[in-house]
Amino acid sequence: MMKLHILGCYSATPRTISQTTAQVLELNNEMFLIDCGEGTQVQLRKHKIKFGRINHIFISHLHGDHFYGLIGLISTFMLLNRPNDLHIYGPKGIKEIILLQLKHSNSYTGYGLYFHELSSKESELIYENEKVTVRTIPLKHRVYTNGFLFEEKPGRRKLNIEACEKWGIETCYFNKIKDGGDITMENGELLKNEVLSFDPDPVQSYAFCSDTLYDEQIVPIIKDVTVLYHESTFLEKDIERCKPTMHSTAKQAATIAKTAEVGHLILGHYSTRYGDLALFEQEANEVFEKVYLAEDGKKFKF
Repeated sequence: MMKLHILGCYSATPRTISQTTAQVLELNNEMFLIDCGEGTQVQLRKHKIKFGRINHIFISHLHGDHFYGLIGLISTFMLLNRPNDLHIYGPKGIKEIILLQLKHSNSYTGYGLYFHELSSKESELIYENEKVTVRTIPLKHRVYTNGFLFEEKPGRRKLNIEACEKWGIETCYFNKIKDGGDITMENGELLKNEVLSFDPDPVQSYAFCSDTLYDEQIVPIIKDVTVLYHESTFLEKDIERCKPTMHSTAKQAATIAKTAEVGHLILGHYSTRYGDLALFEQEANEVFEKVYLAEDGKKFKF
């Protein structure tokens, strides 16, 4: 199961009734923090998220509503005597910014703090373990910006116990079967793997895209993802604001979702000029059916 916890989903400045961008993705029992707007650690506490489990933080770009909460979180980890290493992935310059703040406050982490600075304008693999990969999604914004694509790796095949018992397969061969291997019987008969096992669970994937102009060049990267989060700062009536600010409308986000044939679309990064978020969903539904609205504190499960 893939879980997404929206901590903040509005653009520009935080308010008492809305928070700037931050979200926690839980995929294959690993927890990732994506963007870290001002007040993120308060939101983590408010929604009872065990943020000590967060070992990887991904920052899309160096606008304040996406990373001004980072130094506070790093400092809190220090005060709590965090034991685990912390890895931060973000645009070139983020290391200098954070270390300068730590230096002049005479604060140094007792845990390992590692920066992975990004500068490529092409999609690249930036994190991988035995279960999950993370790639960048180059976006078009006023400063260097990336989205992030989180993908599960295919799991092992599942044993068909009844078939194994029928053919008298010994348990010492079970791992080979789970890994996709065929079995040769003593009489020389070859049992194909698909007879002895079932397909693994379908892999899940999550694409985070904020902030960006409408850009169909990202479609091949996010093709067929389970869930797409795409910024929708404006409604169509204000589309003329998109080009100078380099943002998108809800309808444009839905067009990307439809073209990429994604499973679900989550809208977010709303301008605070709008009072009724239902209008975003209505406009997106004109193009794409499975649309959901991000809201501060909202949880999604897929």
